[in-house]
Amino acid sequence: MFLGLSNIILERIQQIIGKKRLFRFYSMFGIRRIIEMAYLFTLLFLFAGIINALLEIETVSKYSSEWSLVRSFGIQSFMDTFLNFLLISIGTLGVYLMYIGGRKTGTRIPSLYVLSGIIIIILNMFILLFIISYKGG
Repeated sequence: MFLGLSNIILERIQQIIGKKRLFRFYSMFGIRRIIEMAYLFTLLFLFAGIINALLEIETVSKYSSEWSLVRSFGIQSFMDTFLNFLLISIGTLGVYLMYIGGRKTGTRIPSLYVLSGIIIIILNMFILLFIISYKGG
């Protein structure tokens, strides 16, 4: 009974929104997409320095709490790792927007993508320079 009801519901959804859109929705949340996203986040956390932050928990706790920025380049706290992760993610978004702008055809839309990507990367660099100056560089 339940299986028949779910088939009826799926057929009705296919009639309303079309097979192509329904396939896109399924492929967006498929097992392959979930594995890709887990791989991406794992790489971003490794690039941000999560292993170094885990190794330096005792050293950070001597100077301050684990969730504050330590004014030293020799020590990395969890806040440093989070900010590195955030900066890498934002920079990747800016590069991706510029990539989309290069692929689109037309007059206004590509320039808006490229301009927004450049602005995001410039803001990202300002935040990075602020963190470096705060840490004593």
